Amino acid sequence: MKTRAEDASLRCPSCGASYDPAGILDACKVSWPNQRWLLFECPSCKNDAHVEVSDGSLAIGSLDGGPGPCFFPTQTLALRDLRVTANTGGVTVVFKGNRTRVPAKK
Repeated sequence: MKTRAEDASLRCPSCGASYDPAGILDACKVSWPNQRWLLFECPSCKNDAHVEVSDGSLAIGSLDGGPGPCFFPTQTLALRDLRVTANTGGVTVVFKGNRTRVPAKK
């Protein structure tokens, strides 16, 4: 489900708690740079979800597993000012002047 930018929040797939993009990014502590996936731990229920980031887009959802995992979004935000770079060290997201670095899973 796509969400309009003026409704800029995503809900935890487990408990439904709502977070703005900065809140989502703050709760991400590990990344998979090749896929631009982040692991989100919900501050409310402590359950994990996955976040996919790309230039202009932030999505929350889950992975389906193997043999090659795929990301299945439950919500997607179109965010014109979102910029993403990834390298072997992690994923860096810049949104509205705020920079968040999420280190790569080791």
